[in-house]
Amino acid sequence: QQCSTAACIDSPMLSRLVSRFASAPGRTFAIGVSAGNHRTPGYVPATGSTLPGDITLQRARTWDQGVADKFQSSTLTEIFKGKRVALFAIPGPFTGTCDKAHVPSFSVNSAAFKAQGVDTIVCVSRLDPYAMQGWVTSLGDKAKGIDFYSDDTAKLTEYMHAEVDLSAAALCGVRSNRYALVAKDMRIEVIHREEKPSNLEVSDGKSILMAL
Repeated sequence: QQCSTAACIDSPMLSRLVSRFASAPGRTFAIGVSAGNHRTPGYVPATGSTLPGDITLQRARTWDQGVADKFQSSTLTEIFKGKRVALFAIPGPFTGTCDKAHVPSFSVNSAAFKAQGVDTIVCVSRLDPYAMQGWVTSLGDKAKGIDFYSDDTAKLTEYMHAEVDLSAAALCGVRSNRYALVAKDMRIEVIHREEKPSNLEVSDGKSILMAL
């Protein structure tokens, strides 16, 4: 039996289903969890999941620019809807792997991503957009072809289950672990997560290109 509605992930109903079908000899069943149920306990986004459109990010910009646009945020719907987008998350700007390897791995391959039908490359980090803009300026040509955003509310980091406490590295507490994904019209096609934030083994630009 196949269940794909949001109601089927309700714990009491799930228990009743398990009891009913487990007692029937030779009978098997599968429960499909709707990809949009990101608020369900235990939910972890994966290939096929649909990004929640109401999560917001802040585009990297100066403080004065933020004041001028009244700190306007961008929803994931605005960033991803109707497009194919490659997004990679970094623990923090101005840090070794992020600065010297992760960002360049996407910028040098920006034309190759375009050839694969990727409309936009996004870099996101769990900090304010003003520090992010300072980093963009310092990156110079290494930032070309990439849009930079701040996960200022930490909602994207939480959705991705990517929270990691980096106090030991003087990074002011909880940041995002390193990962990368490609989503087409909000639906995740590829997602690679690093085991720890210092790694860059599966979420670099070349690895993501090879997975498309």
